[in-house]
Amino acid sequence: MSITKLYFTLDEAREEIKKRWGNVELRKKIEADLGVLFMPDFLNAPRSISFRQLISPDNGFMYFYNASKYIGVKPLVMEYEKDIYVSVNVEKKALGKLRVTYDDKRAYLNIMDFHSQEKKPLEEVTILTGEKLSDFHHGLMQEFGFTDIYKDFSNWFTEIGRASEYYYPLLVHCVTHGMFFDLLDGDEHEKSFTETVVLPAVRKIEEKYGLTPIIIKAYPDNQTAEEDFYWFSYPPFVNNKICQNFKEGRFEGKLNFVNEL
Repeated sequence: MSITKLYFTLDEAREEIKKRWGNVELRKKIEADLGVLFMPDFLNAPRSISFRQLISPDNGFMYFYNASKYIGVKPLVMEYEKDIYVSVNVEKKALGKLRVTYDDKRAYLNIMDFHSQEKKPLEEVTILTGEKLSDFHHGLMQEFGFTDIYKDFSNWFTEIGRASEYYYPLLVHCVTHGMFFDLLDGDEHEKSFTETVVLPAVRKIEEKYGLTPIIIKAYPDNQTAEEDFYWFSYPPFVNNKICQNFKEGRFEGKLNFVNEL
């Protein structure tokens, strides 16, 4: 069975969520079908979802945040802090290897010892100052007013099991109750994950409910190295704060300019 629609544009998602949220009968059926797996965060109003093991106010987050506001839904970042830290994962490594613009030059700011923190649960990973990695990034979120947006869903994920098991209930929430920001056709790893985990869940949902979950592309395809750097770097108001704190010695780290790597 082919998928009717994989990605929705922002305008399509804005119109579609109004219609689907208004289908109270289907909404109640989905809540009953999910049972204990239904997330109460979606009970009173539609939400947008970004699945980030640990959130940071980078440009990728800012797109999700602003796009959610444009659509008219409240953003929700689902964290998975019990997940294991592995530096080969690009998103996880970016949490300790900050992309910044320092004195008008692109640079990487390493704030942790990757070797000593490898394969620890994210909630236990520390940076060079001894502060928890999660506290560092949550501190940035809170400092700039991004509160009540992120929540640790580790128990929800672990009680269900593997990704092949939790993606179905996750995406069922995006039939009438919300929408999911993700990149399903990026690099080869993402494409393989989509084929083996995501698409089977989408097909199952479409067969059962006659609707495709609302999924929005989180990043553009086929990015250049500069574009990739942008999404993991920070908007100026966050970037300037990080660089100022580094200059004033408020946290330890090693700065490497991009042209020196």
